Order: sequence, then C-alpha cells, then structure tokens
Amino acid sequence: MKTSVLLSFALSALTINLAYANNIINKDPRQTDIDASSSIDKDLQSDLLRKQKLSTSNSAINNDVARLTGKELVENPAILENLFLEALITPNNKILPIYIKLYKLTPDPDLSLIEWADAILLRDQNLNDSVTAYRKLQSNFPENDFIRFQLAETLFYNQEYNASKTQFEKLRASKNVSSEDITVFDNYLQAINSKEDWNFSFGTSFLNDKNLSNAAKQGTKVILPNGNIISYSSPQQKGQGISAWLGANKQWSLSGGKYLAFDSNVASKYYWDNKSYNEINGHIGLGLGYSDARLNISFIPYIDRRWYAGGINSGKALKRYSSTYGSALSFSYWLNQSIKYSFLYDYGYEKYDRNAYSSQYDGSIHTLINSLTYIHSATQYWSLSLDANKKLAKDKSNAYDRLGSRLTWGQEWPLGLSTSLTFGIGKRNYKDITFFGPKQKNTEYSTSLSLWHKKIHFLGFTPRITFNYTKTDSNIPIYSYDKKQIFFNVGKSF
Repeated sequence: MKTSVLLSFALSALTINLAYANNIINKDPRQTDIDASSSIDKDLQSDLLRKQKLSTSNSAINNDVARLTGKELVENPAILENLFLEALITPNNKILPIYIKLYKLTPDPDLSLIEWADAILLRDQNLNDSVTAYRKLQSNFPENDFIRFQLAETLFYNQEYNASKTQFEKLRASKNVSSEDITVFDNYLQAINSKEDWNFSFGTSFLNDKNLSNAAKQGTKVILPNGNIISYSSPQQKGQGISAWLGANKQWSLSGGKYLAFDSNVASKYYWDNKSYNEINGHIGLGLGYSDARLNISFIPYIDRRWYAGGINSGKALKRYSSTYGSALSFSYWLNQSIKYSFLYDYGYEKYDRNAYSSQYDGSIHTLINSLTYIHSATQYWSLSLDANKKLAKDKSNAYDRLGSRLTWGQEWPLGLSTSLTFGIGKRNYKDITFFGPKQKNTEYSTSLSLWHKKIHFLGFTPRITFNYTKTDSNIPIYSYDKKQIFFNVGKSF
C-alpha cells in the first residue's frame, strides 16, 4: 500500500515537473523576440526636409576666391557680394556673421542683404522674430523665390502650417522653379497635410516564419543540475501566412506650440498552416506634447491588448491573452541642422490572462532608448541608439536586464532605389536560476536590410522587401536559436 502511494506521488511530481519544464522551455515568443528594426522614429521623412534646398541654390565656390583674406574681400566688394549672396541662398549660418562684418566695411553696402542675413540667423534664436523679418523682406522682394522658400520653411518650423502651406503653394506656381524644386515643395505640403489632418496607414506582408516559437533546434540537449540530460524533442514550428496592419493618428495644435496627440493601430498575423500562432495586437494612446523648431517632447499614456491562439500547446482559436497599461515619454532636440538627439522612456505593466503565463510574466517593463540621428543629406542618414530594458516578473527566472545597441544606415541611390540597413547587438541577463540550473545569460545579434524603389508603386502602395536575421547565443543551449525571415510587404499612408 505504501509503495503504491509513494509511486503515485512520484509520478504526480514528475508530471508537474515535466509540465513546468514544458512551460519554461516553450516561452511566450513575445518575451524572447529580438527587435531588429531601426531606432529611427516615424518623423524621419519630416527630418529629411531639413536637407532639401532649391536646386538653383547649389553652386560651387571658386577655390581662388575662397582663399582671399578678409581685407582682400573688402577691397573687392563685387566678389564679396557674390559670396555673401551665395551664403544667403544656401544658407550658410556659420559664415554669414563673418560676411556681415566684412560687407559693412564696403563703400556702398546693400542693406537688404544684411537684413536677409539677420532673418536667417534669427531662426536659431527666435522663430517669431525671424518670421517678422522674412515677411518684411518678402513684401519688399515678392519675386525672390529664395526668400519666399526660407519664409515658408520658417513658418513650417514655427508650426504656422496654414501660412507655410500658402507660401509653398505660391512657390509651386512660380515660373522660375524646376521640377526638382516642385518635388521639394510637395514634400513639405505632404508633411503639412499629415500634421493637420487624420493620418491613416495600411499595409500587408507575406509571412514565412520557420521558427515561430523562437525555439532551439530539435535534439538540442541540456544537462540538469542533478546530472540528467534533457533533449528538446519538439521540432521548430513553421508557418506561412499574411500580416496586416492599420493605423490612425492625429495631432491637434494648441496655443504656444502645445498639441494633443492621438495614436492607434491594429496589427494581425494569420498563419493558414499553423493557426496556433495567429494573433491580433491593438494599441491606443492619447496625450499631450510641445514642439518648436528644435525641440519636441510628448507624454502619451496608452493601452495595448493582445489576442493570441497560445502557441504549440493551445488550440487554434484566438483568445484574449495579455494587456499592457503604460505611458511613453519622448524627447527630441536638434543639436544642429544635421544631428538630432532622441530619448524615449516607456513604462508598461504586462498582465497575462492565462494563469500559466500570469504566474511567470506578470510585471512591469521599463524601456529606455537614447539615439543620435545624423542627416548627412536628403538622401542619406545614420542613426546610433543605446537601448536598456528592465523586465520585472512574478517568476524571477523570467525577469531580466537587457543592454543593447543598434546602428542604421539609410540611403537613396541613383535611379530611385532606397535601402535601410540595421545592425544590432545586445546582452540579456536573467535575474534568477532556472529549471536547468544557472541564471540564463543571452547574447543577441540582429541584422535587417530593407529595399524599395520610390518609383515603383501601385494605387499608392509601395512594395518593400525586408530581410531579417536574428541570433541568440545562450549559456543554456535549449534557449539558443537563430532565425532568418524575408518579408514582402506593401504599405500606404493617406
């Protein structure tokens, strides 16, 4: 009798341990995902406008003239005036103060050129004063497209969007501008419309994921503390399908640079040959912000909801799976015309609906991202980010600290081809020992390459090909894996 009771108890304990081990091995894929995307924010297209200029403003300075001293330039006022004009048209903020001093020393200086230079320099000091100076210049020289363009830019950065729109529309109708200039004006007009109106985005992508659960290869072995060996017997889960997403956001301008921001999106994944990994994610956020020509800061509380079939050990029907309640504080500041610093702190509390996962993952997650974006030109940009994540969880073996970095290079090539390449590396250290013995320590690598052509589109949808590669090296072999994915997606904003 005692023997049968002990045997029954042992079998029960073994069943519980195996079930626990199964849950530990087959983690929620969301908890082990590696973000291979760029850290560059959604305002990239607006940022690139800072490097767009009128085509007729691109002229070269003669090297012999550039080597003239200040005294020689004053003695040759015609040469100095030409250099001064070129610096005004470009505009070249660094050299303008020097030219102003020299030009004032010439016998008969044109004061309107000095006033133009003052208007340019005021853009870095007081946008309202700069707008006033430009309006005076524009009324005196209504046919000068360079002054009108700089006025339109200044109005844009001062968030006077209606007035800026009027100036760009007048420029578009000018007889003196080229087709390249019209493209620049249209880019600004598109940015203005996106800030004033509802902005909707939609996209879809073909999915071909050969490791849906981010699992190790079948047959991977791990040695337990007692010396026993566990072999991962499940094959990696595969799935083909489609993903689709829809977003809607709007920004309402308030007084003094303040604004109200609304952001929402829904994204889904449907695998027709492995429905256990289907999911839908919803996001909604509403908050306040402030921005001017250099600074943008916002605070957006949000709610995320996730419906998920549950993975390999669950059925195929979608069910409410987890919720995240949080807020995001973002800050960005242009250090100069080419370099922008961005900061993001995101706090969220993750709450799972299933008890099996709730007891493992429920807890807060802190995300901190610091990044520098360098806009080299309207066709090239670079970004470097340092990321920090802290995940708290009821089961401390699922709590972790992560430090990482990502480098992105974006380029528009001749003939319209564009690429974006991102490399990432990170260290993820878990807080407590696992079923397998030691604390889990991962080194994570990621690469992402996207290609698209701005002239290839259909009904406003632009096709894009993205290749992602992620790899995790863990001190516990059963958590080591790599994944290659190719996405064919099309998207549109309207």
